[in-house]
Formats: sequence, structure tokens, C-alpha cells
Amino acid sequence: MITGEQLKKVYNINYSTKCLYNSNLVILFETTLIEYFTPESRPFGLSYGQWTVKWWQWFAAIPAKVNPGADETGENAGIDQFEPNVWFLAGTFGGKAVERKCLIPKQRAILFPVLNYEMNTLERPELKTESQLLKHVMQDQDDIINLDAVVDGQRIPIYRIRSDPSFFNITAPGDNAVQIPYGGTSYATADGFWVFLKPLPLGKHSIYFAGSCSNGTRNVKANYHITIA
Repeated sequence: MITGEQLKKVYNINYSTKCLYNSNLVILFETTLIEYFTPESRPFGLSYGQWTVKWWQWFAAIPAKVNPGADETGENAGIDQFEPNVWFLAGTFGGKAVERKCLIPKQRAILFPVLNYEMNTLERPELKTESQLLKHVMQDQDDIINLDAVVDGQRIPIYRIRSDPSFFNITAPGDNAVQIPYGGTSYATADGFWVFLKPLPLGKHSIYFAGSCSNGTRNVKANYHITIA
């Protein structure tokens, strides 16, 4: 009977290929390992933290009534996706789990927060100094203890990433999802737990992520059913 090791040599099977076999039949099927960027990466010439700033600027600029973070179906996932190399997925504002479907163009990396937090001087004018803003945001994210991300059945590392630069401008409309009263442009800082996937193969994929703080009052859970085309 042919052995597993012999199969690896004959069929050039590597760690990303699974096989079923007996003495008469060999069935091979490929499983694709999900690739992702790490904090040391510079995706498309920018740091990981710079991409999180772009995410926040994208998110803040979308009116609350169509903001992807409040979307329960995924119908708003494609709003203002102007980056040619990266597609932004939104998390949720907490509460019940959401099931979303969306179509993502091929050859796009995918960036999403499991849990993240931003603060700005218009929302909290009492935070008058940079150090006060930083401390406020870091303390919020220090309390996050439960995190999970799974793509196509593979658990993916989640990295804590601070905004780069530490302080940046965001602009929000009057009807905004980031709680800036009356909208406007504000000085902000951000911190959070992120996943940054390299482009996925064509076809259907699943993305699940969840997170919560120590007492469970902040609780995020989302399932994306995406098609790369």
C-alpha cells in the first residue's frame, strides 16, 4: 500500500494540500492557506498603521444612515471603496451579531478591525492635550480581552495597531457614525486590533470575527460571506 510520504513525493503534496487515500484510490483536494500582513509589513508602500488611518478616514466620511458599520446585510459594504489595492470592511457598533454578504474585486487586500477605537477633539473637547487623547484611547483598548478571527476555517492572527501617525485629521458629515457633533474636521488618534488579509483567490469565502472587553459591555461579532470576482 502506498504511504502518505510516498504520496507527497509522487504528487508533490505540500502542507497546503490534503489527501484521502487507500490502497486503490487517491483523492487530492487543495486547501489554500490564507495569507496576511504583519505589523512589520509595508503593504503597497505604507505602514500597517497608515492603512488604519485610511480606514478611519473612510469610515468617518460615510453618513450614519448608510454607514457599513451599522449595516446588517452588507448592502453598504461597497460605499466609497476608492483604494485600488485595499478593500475596507467594517466591524459593528456592538450588540447583536451580523451576517453580511458582499462582492470584492479580485486582487484587493482586505483590512478590517476586530475591535478598534478612535477619539477626537470635537467629540471630547475636554481632552485638551495629545497625551490626554492618547491615554484615553490606549486605556480603552487595554480592556479588550477576547478576540477571534477566522477566514475559511483558518484562525488568523490579530494585531494591535496604533494609528500612524499617532494623530491625524478625520472629516465627518453632519450625520456621522463617529459621534462628532454637527460633523466637521477633527484632530484624532486611534488604536485597535486588526486583520489585514492579502488578496484572496477568486470565489466564495467566509470571514468571521468577534471581540469583547473585560465586562462584556462592548461585544462585536460579524460573519461576512464574500465573493471575490
